[in-house]
Amino acid sequence: MSNTRTRLVRIAADQKMIDGVVKYLTVFASLPVGSQSMAPADIVKIIQERVRSAQAVVTAEAAFKDAVKADRDERVSTAKLMSSLRRIVLGFYGESPNTLAAFGLTAPRTGKKKVDVKAAAVAKGKATRKARNTMGRKQKAKVKGSVPATPPPPANA
Repeated sequence: MSNTRTRLVRIAADQKMIDGVVKYLTVFASLPVGSQSMAPADIVKIIQERVRSAQAVVTAEAAFKDAVKADRDERVSTAKLMSSLRRIVLGFYGESPNTLAAFGLTAPRTGKKKVDVKAAAVAKGKATRKARNTMGRKQKAKVKGSVPATPPPPANA
């Protein structure tokens, strides 16, 4: 954005220079500019070309910004579709790297767990089972209920 502002400031300065040349320097047939002599009309043409060039850049920057915004909006609106399509392709061809490469995808890498992490997970699982008093199928089969003996009915006197 700052480049555009700077460019607009330079365009305005060049336009003022044109106005000044037209207003005050057209009375001269030629002016010594640098190492050459130029007519005021030629100077105005050169400065106008500078202004046209800078305005073309400002217009191109605006078009570029519009195109970038349109691209971002399109990507946001189609993100769910692309994510779903990637998952489908990975599901179909996850074991075929050559086919995935045709889609521009690679097979997802599986994480490798370290032995100490696995051991900690096993210990945590056992501690959780003990704390909750949960049992497996074989442990449950060993548990048998017992019916309390009913006392004999009292005799009527």
